[in-house]
Amino acid sequence: MRTMDIARRTGAGAVAVVLGTAAGAAAPDRPAHAGGLAPVRVEEVSDNDASATKVVTASCPGMRSVFAAGARIVNGNGGVVLTAMEPDAELTTVTVTATARTGHASAWSVVAYATCDWSTRPPVRTTATVGSASTVEVSCPGDTRLVGTGFRSEGPVDQTYVDEVSFGPGLRTVRVHTGGTAEPAALTAVGVCKEPTQPTGPPGVRVEAATGYDGTWPKTVGTAPAAPDAHVYGVDARVTGAGPFFLSALVPSANLRQAGAEAVRASQLPGSAAARADAAGDGEGSLAVSALESAVFH
Repeated sequence: MRTMDIARRTGAGAVAVVLGTAAGAAAPDRPAHAGGLAPVRVEEVSDNDASATKVVTASCPGMRSVFAAGARIVNGNGGVVLTAMEPDAELTTVTVTATARTGHASAWSVVAYATCDWSTRPPVRTTATVGSASTVEVSCPGDTRLVGTGFRSEGPVDQTYVDEVSFGPGLRTVRVHTGGTAEPAALTAVGVCKEPTQPTGPPGVRVEAATGYDGTWPKTVGTAPAAPDAHVYGVDARVTGAGPFFLSALVPSANLRQAGAEAVRASQLPGSAAARADAAGDGEGSLAVSALESAVFH
């Protein structure tokens, strides 16, 4: 079993939130909410070696659908970049892809997370793709509202990497942004959208947490525990600052009560291009994470 400690900045300082993992496992069903079973988190972990690119897929069990996705690089140390976190078109799986930057030779692994649930009104997937651009947004169709996110970036990982996957206003859109010295050849934003369970308003609420703005890397942050009758579905994160920083984890906790994120500074590996010409002179930034929490879907 692997664990991930996510720090949550509060007035009293950082609070550790431990996210347990077990490859291929789904958390046992907890007490039902709104007349059905609670959601479960399923994960799959890749091999831990020095392969250049790794792809791993987490599948929802039985008749459950993917409501949200998550991803995490383990032991990347700024030398491995997440290039995709994608729910499939049928919303049965989440596939995560990561690629090592030039010169990264140590062992690493990648984890895919699928938040799985059941509803009489299943979610739908929507996507938008742009070419040679650093920002893309996708909107939920009709009256649906956002429950989960995803992305794919196709470009040289030495020069471009994802630093934002965020919910838009009113939980209607997903925004994906890349940083670096080059624009990806193609950039895709994915939204998992669902009809509201009540006549008005989104099916959930957005809860945020953020680190301080300083030069300490990597950064981790986690949201406070959800209310007793709520679960975390989508996770968004964004890293800001003057430097080559990118997201290395967007993680729903094993019990789906919290959301965590990690961001790293790109390591300047032998043979790799610097992410910024002035990279040695900068280094301060911050990391924010949001959880989309909901008590009712069924």
